[in-house]
Amino acid sequence: MVEKTLQKKKGVGCLKIVLIALATPILLFIVGFAFFAVKALLDSDEKVLRTYQARPEVADLAEKNTLTDKGKAILYRADPQFVDVRNFAKYCQVKEGGVEPLACIAPNPERGPFAERQIFLLKIDDPEFADHKYAASVHEMLHAAYGKLSSSKKEQLDVLLDQELSKHQNDLHLIAIIDILNQKTSKEKDDIHSELHSKFGVEYNDLSPELEEHYKKYFVDRQKVIELYKKGGFNSRVRKIDALNVELTSLNNQLTTLKSQLTAYQTTGNINSYNSLVSQFNSMVNQFNAKVAESKRVYNDIQEFYVLFNPDYQPPQEAKQ
Repeated sequence: MVEKTLQKKKGVGCLKIVLIALATPILLFIVGFAFFAVKALLDSDEKVLRTYQARPEVADLAEKNTLTDKGKAILYRADPQFVDVRNFAKYCQVKEGGVEPLACIAPNPERGPFAERQIFLLKIDDPEFADHKYAASVHEMLHAAYGKLSSSKKEQLDVLLDQELSKHQNDLHLIAIIDILNQKTSKEKDDIHSELHSKFGVEYNDLSPELEEHYKKYFVDRQKVIELYKKGGFNSRVRKIDALNVELTSLNNQLTTLKSQLTAYQTTGNINSYNSLVSQFNSMVNQFNAKVAESKRVYNDIQEFYVLFNPDYQPPQEAKQ
């Protein structure tokens, strides 16, 4: 009798492949979930506060800013580091033309892909600016805090931030943020709300009761944080130059319009209309030149340091009557 070659049952191999294909993502999900669950447990606030060895300069940031335990834990996870200009530009990916932020929170490639983002503070020896480290550090801490919120919490908080923003329509510094916000897509607006979250928490008094309650999670006494910011060199000098530049741009536009009207009246021989605008034009020129002088005084005090913010900056020039 001739023996026939045995054949494998069809479908068994395919079934195994299908089962493996189905099981693999499930196993990966379980492993990933377990990894992040363990990581979250190890990185709990209590764990961080118990194990983090704060260097004196970091402990000083936490103490002066009256951080709560939650605020400290967020700051410590970001392990603030003071770095020189070269390393600041490297870690913060500063664009050519200045290092205006003075601080950033960014991934550190040396810490691995799963590490928390790290806070980098520009090391400043100039006594006029050294104290800005307090405001800069908690500004970045609040960025980290915002990033840890759930989507639903962010939505609730964003409404409060938008409402607060609407109360500052005459704030020259925030006007730029409003313009950017109007140009952003819904996906990108997260970055702007994170910026507002940091700015309102560190720089502004008399927020809505809901926002004040929110910031109590991070600060024992937020008024001390604001005082540190207002006394800092960045607020009193750098930001002053920026505000004056905005005012000068507006005045210059008005002067250009008036000058065109004067020229038109002169060309057409409309002497009465021409004379009626002369005093207004001269008054505005004096106002413009007074702000130019103020801007130059501030700039002269910080010229050596301001180059870090804007190396191409040219002080404004006086207008002629």
